[in-house]
Amino acid sequence: MLNNNLIGFYENQEYLPKDFDEFNSVIKLRQLFLNLSNNIFGCSCQFTKYEQNRLAKHPLKDAFTYKIDRLMPFSFIKVWKKQNKNNFKLCINSTKIINNYLNSDSNKSVLISNKNLLPVAKLISHCFINNKMQLLIDKHLLFHEFVLKKIKKLHSDKTVIDLGDSICIKSENFVGLKIYTSWKDIEVKKPNIKDELEDAIKSIKKGEYYQIYLAYPKNNEFTKQIPVFVDELKNKEYQIKAIPYSLRSTIK
Repeated sequence: MLNNNLIGFYENQEYLPKDFDEFNSVIKLRQLFLNLSNNIFGCSCQFTKYEQNRLAKHPLKDAFTYKIDRLMPFSFIKVWKKQNKNNFKLCINSTKIINNYLNSDSNKSVLISNKNLLPVAKLISHCFINNKMQLLIDKHLLFHEFVLKKIKKLHSDKTVIDLGDSICIKSENFVGLKIYTSWKDIEVKKPNIKDELEDAIKSIKKGEYYQIYLAYPKNNEFTKQIPVFVDELKNKEYQIKAIPYSLRSTIK
């Protein structure tokens, strides 16, 4: 049984988050995934806004197959011939990965590649597993990287540190702010924030931070900050807020 936290695709089967906010169609949800995957792959795979809009109309498998083909300029690949004598610098790892992908459906010539094809080799290694196209990513990681990117852009004058389970913002004249991220569908009247809140309380008790935000995706109900008050911290100076982060920018 597939972990509910994983989203993406396995061959033609797609695992997308449930409808929320303005993501009320398969096309918009695919577009969201393509956009968020950019933060995971970095320079090895970047879907442009144009590609996101166009490719979201097709299955995710086709979108990533298209991207692999686009990243594979064949001027960087040569057919192996024993009599060849050149200064072509072989990249063994990318050669193996690319050949496995190209030869999965047919018996093609053995190709050799150089370091210019490392990006496409990395992409293939992520989404071509056991001779099948598949890519499943933890949605909490996708959201964390999305928030991290937003914070770095917003606070370019401060030091932003990725702590894995959280993000902190510091500067010489700023005491510091810690942000815990989690992809959850927050209900305002009964928010499911227990785990993140426990981490926030521990951090405040240790004296590391007194201002902590709990970041979640914005939805139709969760549109404003929610201050959180904790009885066991009533004698301490602190501030905890649940913050809605809009993902709408991914479909604009």
